[in-house]
Amino acid sequence: MRRNSRVGLSGLLLFAAVAGPSCGPRSRPAKSDLPDFAVQAALSTNVLRVGDVAELTLTAAHPAGSRWEPPRVDREAEIVVREQRQGSEPLADGRVLSRATYRLTSLALGEHVVSTGEVAFVLADGTKHVEPFPGVRFRVDSVLTNENAELRGIKGPARWPAPFPWWAAALAAVALVALALGLVTARALRRPRTILHYPPPEPADAIALRALQRLKERGLIEKAEIEPFYVELTGIARRYLESRFGLRAPERTTEEFIREASVSGLLSAAHQALVRDFLEQSDLVKFARFAPGIPEMNAAFASAEKLVVETRPAPATQGGPA
Repeated sequence: MRRNSRVGLSGLLLFAAVAGPSCGPRSRPAKSDLPDFAVQAALSTNVLRVGDVAELTLTAAHPAGSRWEPPRVDREAEIVVREQRQGSEPLADGRVLSRATYRLTSLALGEHVVSTGEVAFVLADGTKHVEPFPGVRFRVDSVLTNENAELRGIKGPARWPAPFPWWAAALAAVALVALALGLVTARALRRPRTILHYPPPEPADAIALRALQRLKERGLIEKAEIEPFYVELTGIARRYLESRFGLRAPERTTEEFIREASVSGLLSAAHQALVRDFLEQSDLVKFARFAPGIPEMNAAFASAEKLVVETRPAPATQGGPA
């Protein structure tokens, strides 16, 4: 038992020689049951004002192959940790020196102790070893100073009326200008205005028929450019159906769109079949590498054009709604 005490003392002395300046003059070694462990704590200052930051350095020497678990020292408003860093380095005696640095502050006045009670180590075999936490104290003072300073004497009475300051005159002038501008603006707003008549938005069928005409003029059918033709054709049809009937065609697959159209009742069975034919043909082109001929491409174009023409709203008659 006496031999272990001498080894523990030499271990602590060796740890102090290596850790040295990083622990500071306020570091206090913790008692250890094992000679290979030593824990020290140092605080950069023992007196703080509310919001000031101090640096706590916690160092631990432990056997190689073991690791330590830096404790959490924050405690509500009493100890607030702004930043935490840690690292380790080998010692000459084969042990490892681990260090954790905490930048902390406090929002509570009075005396406080930085301590968690213990520092835990995990040994190489998975067992846990605990060392006492060498707590350090600090005091937090108020930022208010000269609380007992002598009160100043009462000043004599001010001369009245006081001279009118120049900035008050300038402020009064600005206020008058603002008032005048406000009156002019209010008068202008009360004048009768000419009602602006904006042209109605272009119908969805007119937009779709113009897009189909541009597609036809590109000559994609004659050039047998199959995929670009079907991509643009289905895009025109889907945008028309969304604008005309409110069906979310661009976001849906062919099956989802046909299902929604049949449930909504907005398209007749014939028009649903018309849409299904060229949409499914387009899917085959895009996903199955189907290569239809020019007659099939002309038929798909005619189907899209027929869909737009037959589903556009009836023209409004004079004296009544469409």
